[in-house]
Amino acid sequence: MSEFASVAVLGLGVMGGSLARALSALPVRPRVIGWSPRREEREAALAAGGVDEAPSDWRDAVHGADLVVLAAPLGASCDLMAGVAEAAPARATLSDVASLKAPLARAATAAGVAERWVGCHPMAGSEESGFEASRPDLYFGARVWTVACSEAADRVPQVHALWRSLGARPAEIDADEHDRLMARVSHLPQLTANALATVLMEANIRPEQMGPGGRDTTRLAGSNADLWQDLLEHASPELAKGLRELASTAERMADMLERKDMDELADMMRATRAWRQS
Repeated sequence: MSEFASVAVLGLGVMGGSLARALSALPVRPRVIGWSPRREEREAALAAGGVDEAPSDWRDAVHGADLVVLAAPLGASCDLMAGVAEAAPARATLSDVASLKAPLARAATAAGVAERWVGCHPMAGSEESGFEASRPDLYFGARVWTVACSEAADRVPQVHALWRSLGARPAEIDADEHDRLMARVSHLPQLTANALATVLMEANIRPEQMGPGGRDTTRLAGSNADLWQDLLEHASPELAKGLRELASTAERMADMLERKDMDELADMMRATRAWRQS
């Protein structure tokens, strides 16, 4: 952590707020400066002890920082990159916590800071939003994918050390490979939950009528649509492909039910059970 004596977190929602709180809770910790465009989030972060400072201007937050983490929505983080590159110290490492990496890699290259950028994607989060939904243990045990250009290779160990200090498990990946993977393991489950919730809603089923299984499988349907709209605009083509494969599988299952082929349906369920338990 001595590599980053001062960390600026731009965005104090679930992801940025949790990062700020986790860093502030370390036994030996950096100085944490947080910024949000929402005054109430800045005030809440200060009141919770999640940040040492919360200036109203993001430029004041990055001034003097050793590490700047963009924790705004994807589009806003891309838009901030060039300004942060100019306002932060030349020595500062730039990072982010966005769930897509290729757009940030392009933004870092366009801003001329590819040699200073180490993008990150912690596989953690919440269907809730805002600082009030953040928590200091959000990243404990989480996989954190990191992406960096070859010019920034010497900065990767420092960023990994920071995440390990929070109990996370960092690992490097290529930006395009990461985004293809997220289309399947993150974006597809989100839209699947939305699809299931839509079917139930249109059948006039209320959430309080569901048991634990229904609540678990529709939990993501409560996610912030504005944040997801920003992400889905840049989603990999793998997402649409995955949705069509899901629809095809659902059709196959419906056919099994209609022809009373319980053996084939049970075989599918056994296969998915084995996959889930592997």
